Amino acid sequence: MKRKGESSSDQALRAVLAHRTMLKAFLIGITRDPDLAEDTLSDVAIEISHSWSSYDPSRPFAAWARGVARRVAADNMKARSAGPVLLDTAGLDALGSGLDSLGDEKQLEARKRALDQCLGRLSEPHRRLMRMRFIENRAYAEIAAATGRKPNSLYVTFRRIVVKLQKCVGSKVETA
Repeated sequence: MKRKGESSSDQALRAVLAHRTMLKAFLIGITRDPDLAEDTLSDVAIEISHSWSSYDPSRPFAAWARGVARRVAADNMKARSAGPVLLDTAGLDALGSGLDSLGDEKQLEARKRALDQCLGRLSEPHRRLMRMRFIENRAYAEIAAATGRKPNSLYVTFRRIVVKLQKCVGSKVETA
């Protein structure tokens, strides 16, 4: 993980930036507040830099960083009277494992590019449905009314679209 001539704080910063998306998603899962999660992420980056000498590079960085994030988030929530952490250790571990499967920032960018390409391959009616649901954040009932479809048929259609996109993205990421 160390590059020639790189300071420990540079190493820590590089590691945090490579895992920023994962850490922020993890913190949102803990805090349930995107603004508090963003503030906490800054505190986590500082704490990781200060604690870098205790990190064992033979171990996965993401798991160690989540442990730091968990402690910092709990302290920040307590200081701001934001309530208790609602996920128990097992829940946070499961969230962390799921986030690990997404990869680091480079892998996420590759997946985003693949998703953009795959979305472009969808038919216009399917792209319209995806825009209504995921860009405009419209409810299924509202989409059903706007398209003249029944909500149950929309659920089936969205499931088929998602499966198609998963296969497409998976095939593009594997070949990259």
